[in-house]
Amino acid sequence: MSHIATNSIERLEELAAWHRANANHAGSVWIWDARLRAAEDLERQAAELRAQLRRHAASRLDQAA
Repeated sequence: MSHIATNSIERLEELAAWHRANANHAGSVWIWDARLRAAEDLERQAAELRAQLRRHAASRLDQAA
């Protein structure tokens, strides 16, 4: 599971970076704003997934002890 989750986190972060980088090339303010909001949402999803992965790992360590 951790390999799949790690790949998912990396992909979300790559997409967020793309949206941030391309926000500067937006032809209008509303497109710029939408891309930044999309980047923030993707970053939030990556952070939540990372937190879930850490909780899962900690839980497994507790069970092993």
